[in-house]
Formats: sequence, structure tokens, C-alpha cells
Amino acid sequence: MLGSLYRRARALLRSESIHSEIEEEMRFHVDMRTEENVRRGMSPSEARREAERRFGRLTRMKEQGYEVRGGRWLEAFWRDCRYGARSLRKSPGFTFVAVLTLALGIGVNTAIFSVVNAVLINPLPYREADRLVQFWETNPLKNWTQATVAPANLFDWQEQSQSFTEIAAYMGSDKKGPGLSGLQFDAGGEPERLQGLYVSGNIFNVLGVGAAVGRTLTEEETWAGRDKVVVLSYGLWQRRFGADPKVVGRTITLDGVSREVVGVMPPGFYFPSKEAELWVPAGWNRERITALRRPHFLRAVGRLKPGVTLEQARAEMRTIASRLEAQHPDTNTQMGVGLGPLKEWIVSDVRLPLVVLLAAVAFVLLIACANVANLLLSRAAVRAREVAVRRALGAGRLTVVRQQLTESLLLALAGAGAGLLLAVWFKDLLVSFSPGDIPRLDELRLDWRVLCFTLAAALLTTLLTGLTPALQSVRAGLAPALKEGGQKGSTGQGRRVRGWLVVAEVSIALVLAAGAGLTVRSFLRLLDVNPGFDPNRTLTLRVSLPQSSYKEEAKEREFFERAERAIAGLPGVAAVGSTTLPPLKGYRWTGDMTIEGRPPDDWVREIRHKEITPDYFRAMGLPLLKGRFFDDSDTEKGPQTVIVNDTFARRYFPGEDAVGRRVKFGKPNEDDPWETIIGVVGDEKQDSLSAEVKPEVYNSHLQTAQDEMTLVVRTSGDPRALAGAVREQIRALDPGVPVYDVKTMREIVYESLARERFIMLLMALFAVLALALAAVGIYGVVSYGTAQRTHEIGIRMALGAQARDVLRLMIRQGLKPVLAGVGLGLLAALALTRLMSSLLYGVSASDPLTFGAVALLLTAVSLLACYLPARRATRVDPLIALRYE
Repeated sequence: MLGSLYRRARALLRSESIHSEIEEEMRFHVDMRTEENVRRGMSPSEARREAERRFGRLTRMKEQGYEVRGGRWLEAFWRDCRYGARSLRKSPGFTFVAVLTLALGIGVNTAIFSVVNAVLINPLPYREADRLVQFWETNPLKNWTQATVAPANLFDWQEQSQSFTEIAAYMGSDKKGPGLSGLQFDAGGEPERLQGLYVSGNIFNVLGVGAAVGRTLTEEETWAGRDKVVVLSYGLWQRRFGADPKVVGRTITLDGVSREVVGVMPPGFYFPSKEAELWVPAGWNRERITALRRPHFLRAVGRLKPGVTLEQARAEMRTIASRLEAQHPDTNTQMGVGLGPLKEWIVSDVRLPLVVLLAAVAFVLLIACANVANLLLSRAAVRAREVAVRRALGAGRLTVVRQQLTESLLLALAGAGAGLLLAVWFKDLLVSFSPGDIPRLDELRLDWRVLCFTLAAALLTTLLTGLTPALQSVRAGLAPALKEGGQKGSTGQGRRVRGWLVVAEVSIALVLAAGAGLTVRSFLRLLDVNPGFDPNRTLTLRVSLPQSSYKEEAKEREFFERAERAIAGLPGVAAVGSTTLPPLKGYRWTGDMTIEGRPPDDWVREIRHKEITPDYFRAMGLPLLKGRFFDDSDTEKGPQTVIVNDTFARRYFPGEDAVGRRVKFGKPNEDDPWETIIGVVGDEKQDSLSAEVKPEVYNSHLQTAQDEMTLVVRTSGDPRALAGAVREQIRALDPGVPVYDVKTMREIVYESLARERFIMLLMALFAVLALALAAVGIYGVVSYGTAQRTHEIGIRMALGAQARDVLRLMIRQGLKPVLAGVGLGLLAALALTRLMSSLLYGVSASDPLTFGAVALLLTAVSLLACYLPARRATRVDPLIALRYE
């Protein structure tokens, strides 16, 4: 293969000498045949003609001989490239517009594909990552689809399954994410809070990744008594320990516990997210944890054995789940097991948005291609005489088509090169404006896949832009083209094709604009959603008490009481409260519930819980609908009391007063204390502004103290101005307590909409780009048509036509393909926008208002694009027009 390419390249470089050798050899044979014909009695001229007729003309013989030697196609391509480059250089305006148009289309495609490549295509940084699977639990009784796992169930899976080499566990959370823990790192000076993950010791074996320095964890270190070790991330090792290899073996203090550093993971490694800075053994009590089937708080990842398929593993896990359900009906009724590829687990939430964005930029590229194809059609019409002359002199249709496709290829490659430069800038812009919840986005690179995609886009662009104009140019008859050559290339060919290109541009632009319009309306609906609380002038800050210093609930309770009193005394503070989790951050924990007086089989299987201090509702601005708030009487020594949200009251006590009713958080046959509902408060959004509010119970922190809380401070002015003073109050109480995640509630609300805002902005940007390209294309077609009809316009005006008549005629003819494109676009949009219905909130995927507004907008833009060249046509001087051509 390489030898053949070398010989052909060498032939290209020696083309002139090869042509001379072939010509000399062919001439010798023709001369010999001519002499033989003369000896037979022919005249010299007849003998020469007969010899050439027998062997073929020298030019064709020379080309055939060169083709046999293997260099003709390469030389022809090189010749076409040189010719095309000279031709494009002679038309700098056309070349600039075409390259810029393609650069925009290819550039945004390359940038978005680089995101898709980084997030969805590139393999995870683990050994044989395609064999890694994620586990979760399902339960239709509890409406669980991808729930965390109960420890005892996990250990049964490990013992009974045969499809996996190993199954490892790590702390989980309700939102599919890792249950990262804030671990206080004391190294002298102010304590630092590090993001740590509690894991089983075999986690690194399952992932198939070893340490860069030292070693990873072992299975034995999972259990209490051997768990005082830690593995550091590469970034933390560099940042806090100066990349010192001697850190292995050193003891560090985390949350008051001394742990030996046993290893440092390699650069680029992360699990399960980039936020994890260190990995700590779970330190479980073996007997207790293996019997614990409630609560569910673990995530699990396993490695398939070689040769075992995912479907085989799923079938086995279904069998195990059925067996456990029969053995443990109290806890495992309808408890199922789900598993899927680890990569799919990580990226499933962002797959659809990224695919939608990739489709959107593909539409932009199609519109760009249609624009350039229109430019090439106009250019082909101008060069019709040139093509006709070449064909008359012996050039074949294939030669002409090849030459014009080569010219299109040069434009596409130039556009791809400029698009790559644009993509470098645009991808950095994407990263800077992207929400923080798109996994693996920081791995975005212009790697070989992206370069191959760009090259493929350039080749596809070559066909889309160049094939139709090239075929159109060779379909024209030679005689009409040569006759019209003096008419500035006005051959009349391609008008219908240009009209269909406009139809395509308009329909594609309308589909993209409709998608953008739906995302914009959806986002505006989200902005109008009432979160249930007042986010204005509210500061939040997270406080985590070190377990070594605050082992008793009384100390935890006392610290937060003192902190709230100290902060409440600051000037400008209106109210202070605390909660285990602020709004829009999910839920703390869930449990079963029995309502007093209901039948034994009528119990609830999924109730959310949150611990708060008495003034939390006042600080958040949550309204009291019935009953009362918590007060100082709701202590651990008094009757157990709870407050519920409005959704809870309406669902479980429809038409009744929930205040005064008693519930217990367990099954009817379980010995749990009865708790009295003392109040009903308004709903606060829990997971997101778009998610449905779930029934929730608020427990008093005075009765069930927690060591990690979010303080909520309502102020009379700018909450950010009080952040420093609030920090100082916490530090004055205990310098060893770190304060982190200091944000206003406005910022929390803003961050909760980050992904929707990101998608909306990109869709709007691509729609505007598509509308601009479509308008330019329509303008170009109408302008070209106007120029071609200058003579006709002059005759009409000479015969008495008014300027408004000409204007109306040109606009009407320009709008015909536009209106056809709008009709086709509406039909296509009705079908395609349904695919993005899950990304919308409060608006239908076929929303008539959005579709109507987009159609009117596109028609108005098209009307303007038609009006400008049509208006110019009305200013034609009839005398000059009659002399035109």
C-alpha cells in the first residue's frame, strides 16, 4: 500500500518526463504505421489519418499510457486542485463568504461533538470499563426506580451471584450521586473541609485501577478495627502535600480520627465523580451491617466476568431478588434489582440534551451547506460559457464534475480549518458557561475522534454543496450555453434547484427555531414557578460538627442553639433557622408511615423527612397554613411532634384537618413512637422547580439533633454583606468548625436552573444562527434572480409598470419557496419536537403559540430578505435595463 502511494507520488513529481517518454513512444508507432500505409499506396495525409485513427490521437494515447503507469488520477487531482485554487483566488468575495459560512456550520458542529465525545463516547478511566455495571434497587410499592441499596441485600448479592468477579459498595445519595462526606482535615491553622467517600475496601479492585504512589485499599480494611487508613486523590496530593512521595505512611487527622495514608491515585482518576478528594474505608461492624436491610444508603458497582453478558447478569439478579423477597417479606416485598453499564449510569441524565444539541448544530450545518450550494449554483451559471467551451474542446462530463467537486472540496477543507479554530474558542466558552452537573465535561479535548468528525463533515459538505451545482453545469446544452455566453453567464439553469434549496433552508430553520422557542418558553415557565419560600435577602451556610468533639446529641443541639442566638444578634438579621437540607437539594431520608386509626394494611411506604430548628420556617418565609410552628416546648423530653407540608396533608387527610392527628414512622406491627402533627406549612420545592412536591415531614432538631446543618439567615439588606460577620460568629463559638457552601438562596435557585439555562441559551444561539443563514440564503437567491431579470424589469417599466408592481412581483416570487418551506417546517417540527418533550416544563411539544410565533418570525425575516433586493429592482433605469446584455 505504502509502496503504491510512493510510486504514484513519484510519478506525479516526474509527470512531465513521463509524458515526454509516452509521447515519444506513441509517435514512433504512429510514424511506423504511416510509412507502412504509404507503401500500400495511400497518400501521406490519408496514411497519417489512418494511423492516428488506428492508434488514437496522441493526447489521448499519452493520457492512457500515463494512467496505466498509475499516475493519471493523482496528477488530475493535483491539477484540479491548482485550477480550483486559482479560480477561488480570483473571486475573493465569494471565497470569503463561502468559507465563513462553512466555518460557522462546521465549527459549532465540531465543538458540540467534542462535548458529546468527551461525555458519551470516550471510555471511562478504568480497566475494561465496558464490563463495569452499576446496581440499584427498585420497588413499585415505594415508587422506587433507581434507589440506593440496603447493606444486607448487597452482601447477599455478593455471596449468591456468579456473574461478577466482585461487587463493591460506596455511600450513595438520593439523586444518583455519590454520598460524599465532608471530612475536616486538621493540619495546623484553620481546618479545611475535604470531600471524602466511604467505600468498601475492594472498590479499586473492581475498577481495575492501582495507585500511582503506595497502594490502594484492601478487602480487610472495610471492617471496623482495620479501617484507619486513607487513599488520596492526585489533585489533593499535589495541592496539600506538595506531591511529596513520603506522604505514604504518614498519619493525618480527618474528623478527629488519625488515619494512615496508604496510597495516592494516578492523575486523571476519579470515582464516582471529580469532587471526591480521598477515599476512606467504611469501617462497618460486620455482624451488624450484614443484617441491616433498612435503611437503604449504599450504591454498588460490579465487574462482569469474562464472557458474561449484561442480560445474563440481569436474569441472575432477578432470581436472587425473588429469593430474598421470599426469605425476608417484611423488608423485601417487591424489592427488585436493577443494573446497567456504569457509563450509562453516569451520563444517562445528559444524553438526551446532548443529542438534541448535536441535532441542532447538524441543522445549522445543513443550512450553511444549502447557502454555499446556492452560491455555487450562481457561480456555475456565471461560468456556464467557460464550462461549455471546455466540453466543446473535448472535456468529458466526468472531468467537469470532478473539477467542480474538487473546488468544493477546497472550500470545505478551508471551512473545516477555520471551523476548527472556531471550535477551540467555542468549546472553551461552553465549558465556562456550562452547568456544573454535566459529568466528564472537563475531559473535553479535540482528540482524533473530533478531528475525524471534522474531516467527515468536510467531505459531507463537499458532496452537499458541490454535487448539485456540478451536475447542473453539465446538464446544460452546449449550444444554448455558448449562445448565452455574451449575456454575462445568464444561462437560466438552476432556478428551480435554488428554489428547492430555499425551501430546505426555511424548513430546517423553522424546526430549529421551534425547538429553541419551546426551550425558551419552558425556561420562562420555570422562572414563574413559585418555589414556596421567599429567596430574597436570605443567606445560607453549611456547618459540619467534628464527630470527635461532638459525640453527644446534647452538644450538637447546644452548638446550633448558640450559633443561632449569636447570629440573630447581628445588625440587619431578621431571622435565623437551620435545616439538614435546604430547598432544591433533595431530601435527607425517607421511611414508612402508619396513621393512627387506619386499617393495619393501610400504611404509607415513602415519606420524606427533614430536621429543622424552630425558626427555620420564619427564616425561609414559608407560610403556616394550620396549627403552629415548633417552639422551645418541642424537646426530646416532651411529646414527639412533627410539622407536615401541604401536599402531605392533602394526600393523607383529604377533607380533614391534619393538625392533632397522630402518625408513627414505621409499619403497623413495628414498635415506633406515635408523633403528633402540630402544624401544616406551605410546600417548598424539594428537588427542582420543575419536580412535583412530595409529602414531607419536618422533625424538630430539639428532639432529633444532627451534626451537619445548613444555617438560613434572613436579612434586611444585602445578605452577602453579612457573610463575613456570620463566619466570625461561628469561629468565635468553635475555631475547629469549618463553614462552607456560603450562598444566598437566590444563588441556589439560579444554580438549580443551570442545566435548563444552558440548553436554552445554546438552542437560542443556534436558532439565531440558523435564521441569519437562512435570511442570507433567501437574500442571495432573490438578489440573483433580480439581477437575471434586469432586462425583463426594464421592459415592464418601459411599458408602464409602476415601481410598486415590480416590488410586489419580486416579493411574491421570492416568498413562494419561503411559504412552502414554512409549511414543510411546521410538519417536520411537529414530529421532531416530540423527541424533546422530556426537556420541557409547562409547555407542550406541539405548543401552537410557539409554532405560530416562530412561523411568523421566520416569514417576517424572509420578507425583509426579499424586500431589500426587490426594492433595488424598482430603481432600475428602463433605458439602461433595455441595453442590458
